[in-house]
Amino acid sequence: MDVAIIGGSVAGLQAALTLGRACRRVVLFDDGRARNRMASHVHNFLGVEDLAPGELLAAGRKQLAAYGVEVRDVRVEDVIADDDGYVVDGERVRAVVLATGLRDELPDVPGLAERWGQDVVACPHCHGWEVRDHPLVQLGWRGAPDRSVARALLLSRWSDQVILCTDGDELTDAQELRLAAAGVKFRTERVTEVGVGVEVRLVGGEVLGARRVFVVVRQRQQSDLAERLGCQLADGAIVADGGGRTTVPGVYAVGTAAAPALLAVAAAGHAATTAVAVHNDLLELDLGGGW
Repeated sequence: MDVAIIGGSVAGLQAALTLGRACRRVVLFDDGRARNRMASHVHNFLGVEDLAPGELLAAGRKQLAAYGVEVRDVRVEDVIADDDGYVVDGERVRAVVLATGLRDELPDVPGLAERWGQDVVACPHCHGWEVRDHPLVQLGWRGAPDRSVARALLLSRWSDQVILCTDGDELTDAQELRLAAAGVKFRTERVTEVGVGVEVRLVGGEVLGARRVFVVVRQRQQSDLAERLGCQLADGAIVADGGGRTTVPGVYAVGTAAAPALLAVAAAGHAATTAVAVHNDLLELDLGGGW
């Protein structure tokens, strides 16, 4: 095999498609734990209208069959490096593409996890249009008021009925002025629960109603493979150049694993660009060059 791709969400599938169409022998490994699997729909993706994540990924897999890409439904626990390349799940390959993505860590508030991807979401660019002009709550991350305020200000472009809940953080005068300028109200009480009907309960019993709750999340690598391979990480992301090349020769990173802020459509584009770089680098090896 030429390339092993680890991760079968949007970025991994796009990398496999581009490399398959380049006549490369590709094997893709997927453990079925796509980051957006809990979401009801994929929005803001050109040419794709409101598909569920599983439907989008199934369509991608179907495309791969025409190009001889092998798909294995397994979780890769280790990648072994040797003088000839890498061994992944018993398969020897010359290059590895990490499309392992991120996982979202939610604020420690009861009720969020049960409603994640439905009534509780993170990205206004992905989910804001569907609830535009409705009452919305932006739940901050306790201990990070700057991030919380920034997200509320962003969300205010979709609705003039936004309330920021800081979950116990006090705000500075400057932060309050910025929120007021954007028409965002705020509450600094601790949040005790997000309940049925998208009810945000505050300490003391008051309930805030909302059409949807947007949350500030913390993002972490879904897999430790990059770290174990010796790839450099910075701020939780795999360090890679414009061609997806990591600091380890023959190892590439695509999608949110390398660029956490990417939307789904951008993750696909990033993966296609990286796949072209992988193909060109392998061509150099074919012609006697090196990494």
